[in-house]
This record gives sequence, structure tokens and C-alpha cells, in this order.
Amino acid sequence: MKKLFFISLSVLVLASCGGGSKKGAWSEADKKKADEEIKKADADLAAFGDKKDAFVKCYLDKIEDNFDNFDQANKDLEGCKKYATECAQEVMK
Repeated sequence: MKKLFFISLSVLVLASCGGGSKKGAWSEADKKKADEEIKKADADLAAFGDKKDAFVKCYLDKIEDNFDNFDQANKDLEGCKKYATECAQEVMK
């Protein structure tokens, strides 16, 4: 009985801690990192005016859908530029 209890407890602990990021489903920690980086670029995003929020949402959605986590996205400057350009074109139509 004790063995079953400890196995169940281990499974619950691993399940609650696991949950790392993956494409399309980043962890809250990775989403927070991305949000913090976006805030650093706030002055540059002013050019989008009232479409800034739409651009930011589009961009964050694209990088989350195409990269396994924030660190992977942060290392791919060309990929991020591509998604930023796509989003700028979409929101400025």
C-alpha cells in the first residue's frame, strides 16, 4: 500500500512540475519572458499606434506557434524578424 502511495505521489509531483514549453503551448515562465522583452521595445512599437496591441498579439502568437520556447525564439533573429514583418503587414492592411 505504501508503495502505491509513493508511486501516485511521484506521478502527481512530476505532472505538476513537468509541463515545459512546446510549440503552441509555452509555459507561463516563457510567456512572461516574451512579455518582458516586448515591454523593452515599447518605444519602437509606438509606430503602430492604435494597432500596437494587435501587432504584439500576432507576434507573440506566431513565435509561440513556431518555437518550442522563448530561448529558442530568442536565438533565431532571422525567424523573429520574419514573424514581425508578417504581423506588421497583417495589422497595417
